[in-house]
Amino acid sequence: MGTSASASGPNNQSPLVPPWAEEGNSVQFGTGDGAYGEQDGTGSGEQGDDQSSNSDSNQETDNSKVQEKIPGSKHNEATPNRLVGARTSFGEYAKGGGGSSNLRSSLRKYAKGSGGGSGTSRRLASGITAGTSLFRMMSGDSVKANYESLSISDLNGLSTDQAIDRITEHLTPENGDADAVRVALDYALAEALPDVEDFDESVFTEEVMHETLSCFLTDLIFQDIVTGMGEAWFHTEHASKHHRMEEELRELVKVVTQQQVESITHGNAGNITKDNIDEVQIAVITQTVEVWESYND
Repeated sequence: MGTSASASGPNNQSPLVPPWAEEGNSVQFGTGDGAYGEQDGTGSGEQGDDQSSNSDSNQETDNSKVQEKIPGSKHNEATPNRLVGARTSFGEYAKGGGGSSNLRSSLRKYAKGSGGGSGTSRRLASGITAGTSLFRMMSGDSVKANYESLSISDLNGLSTDQAIDRITEHLTPENGDADAVRVALDYALAEALPDVEDFDESVFTEEVMHETLSCFLTDLIFQDIVTGMGEAWFHTEHASKHHRMEEELRELVKVVTQQQVESITHGNAGNITKDNIDEVQIAVITQTVEVWESYND
């Protein structure tokens, strides 16, 4: 991915949950005639008195709404040197010592040092918002972000690569998580969509939507770990070793993440709906991190 050497990661002054993960513009969804609530200065939709609840909270989302759905303390204070143990274990793994046992140890320590499942979900709220928007778009809704709307049907006639670029550009937030969300969206769509030249909206079957969401969450979590481990990646200088480490880490993340998706949905893609997509993503992220917390040295 080329991400491991891009930054030193969070330091002792870095908040457990960055401020942009708790705020941001709303994303609105249009169904049927594509009507949206009127957007006010805060990004929330104004609804008429005679409209049902299905036309308010279910028709828009933002990071603050996602935060409200995440269980656990909303203000977890970051403790000093919270990632030292994880980075030490990961550094040993990078040096070639301990193999997969040091990788699993680093994930266990990282899970605890980064706020556990709840803290990780809160930190990835921008990604969850984008994931919900992606699911709504794949389901046929129009998605309005930054005062522009886009639906899957608008992409008919483009190449698959062009369609992926349009979706990714439209759903990437304008905040500190922009790069991570952009990469995860691009990765998920490239992995899940059939390798055909011309895009057609009918490609988004339940199975493809399920695979897209699973790949998206896998990459979000993977990037969070890569960033958190920071300079521990530099314990190896060989590009081939960096690539092997990233592939091994991604595969471990993928296996655990997909296990949680299957468990939460009972193996039925149809159990992910517009009403529960936020909660599904939160549960997958939380339970994935909790699996790592249970690892033994």
